[in-house]
Formats: sequence, structure tokens, C-alpha cells
Amino acid sequence: MMEEDASLSLLLAIIHFEWTVRRAIIALGTSPNVEIRKKLRDCHGAEKYKAVWKDEVFPQKNKRLPEVVTDWEGLLKAWSLRHRLIHGASSCGKDYAKDKVISALHASKDIRDFASSNKVDLDARLPVKKKKLELSVD
Repeated sequence: MMEEDASLSLLLAIIHFEWTVRRAIIALGTSPNVEIRKKLRDCHGAEKYKAVWKDEVFPQKNKRLPEVVTDWEGLLKAWSLRHRLIHGASSCGKDYAKDKVISALHASKDIRDFASSNKVDLDARLPVKKKKLELSVD
């Protein structure tokens, strides 16, 4: 794909990252799935995913997203290019996109490896965490 369309390669790599990080947050997070999905509804961009990860995954797993993603700065550069491509502010060739595509794909692999080390298969049905019922005493 990189040979034919570097821009599309970058966009697909970022799409794969978003799919991966969202599923990891849902699976590894502490809140009920429905609450995490609400948080993710307006979550766009690496920094916002980092914030939701900090709220949901870090308290239980003690690892921040930039610690899981070994090339966080590379991912941020890939995300910046994605933003410019999506909004038509830029285009890119293979040489410019290659490192960014690799960073985004490695970020997804880092998250998959982290999920796997916590016994979560991101391709399988995610574990369901439901709201706890609160009993009121009158």
C-alpha cells in the first residue's frame, strides 16, 4: 500500500491505532463498558486517548499510554500528519510518510502486546463490566 498511496497508508495505520486503543481502554478500564464508551464518544486524538487511558487503565495497570507506546513522539508526528491529510492541508510522499506509518503500526502492536500480557484478546469479544446496583435504604 505504501508504494501506491502513502497518504492512505498513514490514514489506515492511524485508523488501526484508534480501533486498537479504544478496545484496549474498554477491556482494561475500570469503569463499566457503557461509561467508558461515553468517554470515548468525544475522544479524538492521541492526547485525548492518553487522558482516558490515565483515568481508566492506569489506576489498575499502573502504566500510562506513553509508557505502553514505546515511540509516543513518533505516534504524535503520525497523528499530526493524519490531521493535515484529513483536512486537506497537506499531502505526502512515501519517504515522508514511511516512518510515521511505522510508528503508528508499532503503537498498535505495543498496545496489543500490553493487552495480551494482561490476558485480553482485542480481537475477541471484550469482557463486559456492568454498573453496580446501588441499594437505597429508606
